[in-house]
Amino acid sequence: MLIKNIVGTIIVLLNMAGLGYLFFLGIAGFFGHHHTDEDDEFNTVATPEVNTGKPVVIDEDIIPDEEDLLKDMDLSDLDKLDFNDPE
Repeated sequence: MLIKNIVGTIIVLLNMAGLGYLFFLGIAGFFGHHHTDEDDEFNTVATPEVNTGKPVVIDEDIIPDEEDLLKDMDLSDLDKLDFNDPE
């Protein structure tokens, strides 16, 4: 008689655990289904644009050559500088 009571108690406890799990799945599914509508704008990822345009041409005339910079400088004033005199 004691064994029947123990087995019966185990069966009742497992049935209650199963019903609790089904209840949990139902509640989780309910909230998961209703929150997806609100979270869609946060879960979307922007797709990168495909570049189908023309190739970019770099204008190399913007950067002057070193020779052009040296032509414009007046280097005769540098001969008169005294680097030892702080004034």
